[in-house]
Amino acid sequence: MIEIEKMGKPAVPIVSGRFTDDAKASSKAFGMPDLQFVVVPRIYRNLADDLCVSQTEEVIDDLIQTLTSEGKDVSVVEQQESIIRFEGEDRYDAVLKMNKDFTLKDWSDALPIFPPTEEKVRELISGTSLSADHVVCDMPPGFGLATVEKIAVNAAMAGAKAEHMPIIIAAVKCLSEMGSHGGKSLLMSTSPHAPILMVNGPIAKEVGLNPGSALGPGRDNEINITIGRAFYLCLKNIGMWYPNKMDMDTIGTTRKFIHCVAENEEMSPWPSFSEDRGFSKTESTISIFVTDGELDVQDQGNTSADGLLKTLAYGITFGNTTLGASHAEGHQRLIFMPPDVAGPVGGEGYSKQDAKDFIHSHANTSLGKMIQYMPINDARVDERWHWLKDKTEEERLAIEVPLLHSSSDIDIVVVGADRAKTLVFPSGPTAATIGIDQYK
Repeated sequence: MIEIEKMGKPAVPIVSGRFTDDAKASSKAFGMPDLQFVVVPRIYRNLADDLCVSQTEEVIDDLIQTLTSEGKDVSVVEQQESIIRFEGEDRYDAVLKMNKDFTLKDWSDALPIFPPTEEKVRELISGTSLSADHVVCDMPPGFGLATVEKIAVNAAMAGAKAEHMPIIIAAVKCLSEMGSHGGKSLLMSTSPHAPILMVNGPIAKEVGLNPGSALGPGRDNEINITIGRAFYLCLKNIGMWYPNKMDMDTIGTTRKFIHCVAENEEMSPWPSFSEDRGFSKTESTISIFVTDGELDVQDQGNTSADGLLKTLAYGITFGNTTLGASHAEGHQRLIFMPPDVAGPVGGEGYSKQDAKDFIHSHANTSLGKMIQYMPINDARVDERWHWLKDKTEEERLAIEVPLLHSSSDIDIVVVGADRAKTLVFPSGPTAATIGIDQYK
């Protein structure tokens, strides 16, 4: 609607009730804070046709009135003190009050945060050669300006150290280069899309990132958690990724407590993910994947490459395939393959590309099952799928198709400790990878 308004044509969105705060935040973030809209109580998708009609008819008069009126300037310039002070009986009490205030304002992840004092922010900025006011990028989904100082403030809240700053800055920049508009539409989705960070190269070992059992709590993952948390707070407070405003996830996911992992390069039989992207082994890089779920694929006895890969190929065949026109976008798989799977596969002479080709060729599933999420007569179904309208449900279920469009839709990263337990994520768009060393 904002783009239509920019063309000189009046536009009034119809906003479903739960999305009112999202509409206000989006209008502000995308350059038209005074955009007018009307509100209906229920979300249209999955709503019966007669209810779609009736709730729309009830707001038609409001829509026409809003569309034809002069409108009003509802933009508000928010003023924020550059320094916020908290006082208490002692420093501990002051920190507790700060935490309560930051949580109420939704500036934290609702876990205890560290005070982002002037001294701590300066210390973190010293971890990079960039100046405090250097603009790294505009950060999606809300496209706030990510300066080094703003990144340092959020990193301080997460408990980061100066040596972590080059990774955190690179992660912020990397997200802005992912797909169209930094994956904005996925970050704002009602589905549980969430970024995951992955580091390659010497810096991973320098800062102590865990490449083994790299996801989850505990001492071994302190650095993984801290860097991921710093990135999340940047995404929230700079990218404006606030729940129920610009993050409209229906249920949510623990993957939004973002982790940063390192690839287990020492135990991989193949070149690293960053080497696949054209970087050298001595270069430090960060990659960002956007994930949409996860599944533990267990193998309880296969030792051959073919056996291990067949189990994995079957394991990734969950989820839907889109019937829309942009059928290839976002329909991928990220595979965190532990050394006990990667080792035997590579040991039998399979390259990483060979493994991806094998998985793709064996990952077949029922087309009928994958398209049940959308009625075949829905107006959004692309013409190339209309031949399915003449098939019975039994015939659709019997049609076997590849899960993915090509083996290039599969990313393999060697992560994990011992045991043949592989972690698979639906993912997409294609991961972005950039160098870290430029931010030291």
